[in-house]
Amino acid sequence: MIWAYAWKGFSRRKTRSLLAISGLAISIALLVAVATISQAVRGAVTASLSAAGADVVIQKNVKPCPWSQVKIARDLAAIDGTLVDRIGATHGVKNVTGVLDLWAFAEDKQTGSQHPTVVAGVDPRKKTIGPVRVEKREKDKGSCCAVTDGRYLVSTDDFQVMVTKEYAAAKNLKLGDRITLGPYSFEIVGILDLKSGAHISGAEAFVPLTTAQKMYDHGHLVTTIFVSVDNGRAMAAVGQLAGQAIGPEARVTTKANIDPTTSALAAVTANTLFAISAIVGTLVLLLVAKTALSSVAERVSEIGILKATGWRDGDVSRLLTAESVFAGLFGGVIGIVAGVGLAYLYGAVVTPALPRSFVSYPECSATPAPAALPFTAVPNVALLIGAAAVALAIGCLSGWLASRRAAKLQPAQALRQL
Repeated sequence: MIWAYAWKGFSRRKTRSLLAISGLAISIALLVAVATISQAVRGAVTASLSAAGADVVIQKNVKPCPWSQVKIARDLAAIDGTLVDRIGATHGVKNVTGVLDLWAFAEDKQTGSQHPTVVAGVDPRKKTIGPVRVEKREKDKGSCCAVTDGRYLVSTDDFQVMVTKEYAAAKNLKLGDRITLGPYSFEIVGILDLKSGAHISGAEAFVPLTTAQKMYDHGHLVTTIFVSVDNGRAMAAVGQLAGQAIGPEARVTTKANIDPTTSALAAVTANTLFAISAIVGTLVLLLVAKTALSSVAERVSEIGILKATGWRDGDVSRLLTAESVFAGLFGGVIGIVAGVGLAYLYGAVVTPALPRSFVSYPECSATPAPAALPFTAVPNVALLIGAAAVALAIGCLSGWLASRRAAKLQPAQALRQL
């Protein structure tokens, strides 16, 4: 019976009800949109780590260097390759590999211009970790990189190379052709389909790591270290070891600290937006509570009649709370739908990308850099339940505040206002 009375009271006061619903919907929409976008962006970025079969990526901040025919790519600096072996000996480390990211310049015979090819030196023995994988770890859900033509590199290879299908198409290359990378000529032994999406240490050509080190001619060096670990303790140990070996220039990236500049949320961080959501939610609570209290002031006579006919304070309290619950329910549902819609709209107009430190391609590369991140604005069930709970909590709290005022009304005083 109370719910029936509550629905009549809620539906009869359309203006106040719509005001409460609108405020709640705006608050919940903002909360859901921010949480969904943040979750989607972080999921997209961490997917790039999974694509490499790694839990930790270690790099070194760049120092200026002169131009050369073969140089380290973009914002990277050389790391002593012995660190790879030291990390591999750390307890809890499952797998580790080093990659040398290079730009190899060669003269274009048709135009006479110098254009760099993005080259990655990889260890042919490491097939479950790194920028090019042909096997996947048990915990990785996505498929790994595929050799669509030819074969994968082997340990005995020297001046053999695998190229992406995009690079082969751009340069009109096929299996068995030779290409010049820096001062050396390479035979194409494999064509790769790296799939769509972002790749850390992505490149147009992949050569054996020892050959890449010979091209750079500065010793046993790498620029990026991929590490797969068993647990968080091993991850912390790897980070500490990298910091000690590399120094303050060390850049250790995990899923927990991946660069937030991958999205438009960089200018206003997710934490700030959540704070704004909390402020808006508080203001909405005050608005809904004020609406409920004003409703009590307008219904003094009605409440007096209810009490005079046997309604107890608890019954009146439940009635007013139930009316506010309807506002919370409708406001929550509308806000959730609107928030998910805003998140989808964000995904339609904004394309997040990998941090520039992970992208080794120059602006003038022959093929586009594999930096675009897959963005899926799908909120999880826990988020939807949490948003609905917040809306209902605001409704219940405002109803409870109104009921306390109603409980203080004496039937005789209320009936005098008839």
